[in-house]
Amino acid sequence: MKRSSITIFVILVCAVCIFLWYVFNKPGRNVTNENSITIAATELFKSYAENETNANTAYLDKAITVTGIVIEIATNQQGQNMIVLQTNDPMFGVACTMRSNISSEITKGTHVTLKGICSGFTNDVVLRDCIIPPH
Repeated sequence: MKRSSITIFVILVCAVCIFLWYVFNKPGRNVTNENSITIAATELFKSYAENETNANTAYLDKAITVTGIVIEIATNQQGQNMIVLQTNDPMFGVACTMRSNISSEITKGTHVTLKGICSGFTNDVVLRDCIIPPH
């Protein structure tokens, strides 16, 4: 009886280890070829500001193609490039964390189109793994 309990325990530990390995090593989403929802940065922010629950239903964890005017280019705490797009709120915007380096053509005041995965709303609407989509 004791031997079968140990065997079951070892099998469970192995199953948990395999599951954790899979979760931490699965490849991230590649937004490049995903169908996306196209929306202006001002409209995306307005949706979240008016009703976060409805906006989450419509946009959370979905591929979004967003257009707007660059108001800030920065580096986040993880060292990733970020582009913040203008909204009708002077304090907040649509924060887009880029997957790779930002093109030198993108500067403050430039009108851009970016594609990424919507991560929700803090004070800004947050998009992650953003790319500049091919035209």
